[in-house]
Amino acid sequence: MTDIDALKALFKAQEGPDITSANVTDVTAEINLNVDEHLSWFDGHFPDHKVLPGVVQIDWAGKLAKALFFRDSRFLQLTNIKFKSMVMPGTAMCLTLSFNAVKGSVTFQFSNETDSFSTGSFKFSAS
Repeated sequence: MTDIDALKALFKAQEGPDITSANVTDVTAEINLNVDEHLSWFDGHFPDHKVLPGVVQIDWAGKLAKALFFRDSRFLQLTNIKFKSMVMPGTAMCLTLSFNAVKGSVTFQFSNETDSFSTGSFKFSAS
């Protein structure tokens, strides 16, 4: 189990997910989270139909991947990004991270029981 407060501290107030649980091993992480309807990202992003921007999903996954698997590394590349479903305010979902030490990469997927929201891969390098 990982310290939830340490993961939450990676984000500014009103910008990060509400992390409810995390199960982390040496090569995987499953982070359950809720998308708070009061996040600043919803301001002005489709005023009549609020949607969490894709770039925010990438930011969340990248910050968590770096903190859990690449503390002393720097970001190199983002690949295979796919946005499949819109993330609405109040959505509960799981971020799954899979670490590959040989490739220096982490794949991510945001999903829940009914939807796959986004997927992609980060590559990091030693600083």
